[in-house]
Amino acid sequence: MNITNRLFAYPVLSDEKDDYKDSYFNVNYEHTMQGVNSLKLSFDISMNCCDLEQLIMDGKADYVIHLECLTTAYREVLHSVSKHIEHIIPIGRINGTFDAVAFVILKKNITDFFCSDWVDDFSDTTFNLFAGSILAYQNLRSLDITKDYEEFTNAGSIFSIYKRITKGDCPAEINLDSTKIRIGLGTKDYNVYAKYSVKAELQSLFHSMLILPVLVYVFEELRQEGGEETYHNREWFLALEKSYAKRGINFMDEIFNPEKTSYQLAQEAMELPLSKAFDQITIFFDTTEEDL
Repeated sequence: MNITNRLFAYPVLSDEKDDYKDSYFNVNYEHTMQGVNSLKLSFDISMNCCDLEQLIMDGKADYVIHLECLTTAYREVLHSVSKHIEHIIPIGRINGTFDAVAFVILKKNITDFFCSDWVDDFSDTTFNLFAGSILAYQNLRSLDITKDYEEFTNAGSIFSIYKRITKGDCPAEINLDSTKIRIGLGTKDYNVYAKYSVKAELQSLFHSMLILPVLVYVFEELRQEGGEETYHNREWFLALEKSYAKRGINFMDEIFNPEKTSYQLAQEAMELPLSKAFDQITIFFDTTEEDL
């Protein structure tokens, strides 16, 4: 929601306009990953217009940050009277281009508003402004939040699911000595998997049943003494390492994080697949019926 070529019937403070002589409204904007699953945004606001600051101090205006991701339809508005604003967004809510705009916005109607720093065109003018009026704004740089979680959820990326010739029910097997993490299913289980794994509504269920426990096993193996040395040249290890690096995280540092279990790490890496699987279960049942 960037402000472009918008006309205002009153002076607005912005580096894209020349309504003020010396005043400025500037916002420094930084983002960092908070763990694997959250994006932390930090906004530091600089403004030297006493008249606008007085409106904020009097409770008549706010600093406002508008956040929007067109790809996912995520939209959120942050209000603050502080010049430092921090906000954490679950990474699952955004993907692709992510936009932010900073404002000073009126909370209440005001009459006869005047600022001594307006240019000469407005030197003898006052304005009656309504709640919601934009008093200042800055378009902030767009972020490209391109996520690549195929490493953790796509059986065709670093995981290989194959059929073992067996009779009846039997345990699945895991093999880490190949270029991919190989998951061997017995004949009966594999036939079911091959038939239904192509259905989009079942993806999170299969991810939770197959990929999640295997990833827990992988992380536990890497935590063992000599684990990194054993597997560091495997293509699946390099893919995982690269995926974490994209998010500014050292893969092995995260693996050895004493505050997280391998089970927690695997869920975070896959963007909480259990929650998605539970959501998908409701597809197969009539949720309008009361629980017995």
